[in-house]
Amino acid sequence: MKNTTLCTLFEGHYHYGVAALANSLLANGYKGDLWVGFRGELAGWVTGHTGYDKSTGELRVNEQFSLRFIRLDTQLFFAYYKPTFMREVLDKHAPQADAVVYIDPDIVLKCPWSNLGAWFEGGIALIEDVNWNLPSRHPKRLMWREWFAPHGVEPRRSVERYYNSGFIGVPREHADFLTLWSWLCDLVNTFNDGVNDIKAGDASDLFHSTDQDALNFALMVHEAPLNTSGAEAMDFLSGGYYFSHAIGSPKPWVRKHLRSALMGMPPSPAIKAYYRSANHPLRPFAPWRLAQQRLNLQIASVIGRFYRKI
Repeated sequence: MKNTTLCTLFEGHYHYGVAALANSLLANGYKGDLWVGFRGELAGWVTGHTGYDKSTGELRVNEQFSLRFIRLDTQLFFAYYKPTFMREVLDKHAPQADAVVYIDPDIVLKCPWSNLGAWFEGGIALIEDVNWNLPSRHPKRLMWREWFAPHGVEPRRSVERYYNSGFIGVPREHADFLTLWSWLCDLVNTFNDGVNDIKAGDASDLFHSTDQDALNFALMVHEAPLNTSGAEAMDFLSGGYYFSHAIGSPKPWVRKHLRSALMGMPPSPAIKAYYRSANHPLRPFAPWRLAQQRLNLQIASVIGRFYRKI
């Protein structure tokens, strides 16, 4: 396995997701650093941890795994900032790394990290989105092609699938892809008038999924090989065994599980996966709060066996 380093971005209550992501990585044998870009203040589970060094921003969990917190001086919506941060990690923070992998803080790992090694070699690692089917002559792709043409950006290949931007791995030899994606994010951000959300306008609009649309057009332009997996790899479909991605809102750590179940929306596999990694060894929840959430989750799951929206 090549030397791969990981990164994520968060602000506000998403620190609960960072803790679970880190716990899942540690439980599944990842050894190395998780670079954590953030805005605002760090939570008590970070600053109060015996392994936290305020002067360096490192939280050493054990001898083989550390979270390295980096305060970011940018007002850019973090979805658009992903490629910039990934490039910064490669160029500045982890110059010895052969590849950088970005993982959203609402994702947890479900399998041994060692089983993923080849994924990050020779090509861009990707997972299909929940809405994965976007043929090469789809109206949306044709609209992208037309809109980007005056900017001097022309597709060089056909792509038939649509990929989620919550997980992406880029080997150093294709780091220029991150520069391309970052530039396209800037163009999309300008088009959407700086909308600070992962969605803008209607689903049929030119750039509805913001950074994710920019990513998928960049994949049409850049010619690096694509190392891909299906939507089940994020638990968007059944049968997955790599990651679990709690898309949408509210996020698992703020969700009212009983209320949601009584409204016909029982806990998803991603919500359940989150709570399996929520509080060990990093502990963002008070013990009583975690016990309450897990009890509510169990009751909500029972309700979901008998009542759910079709």
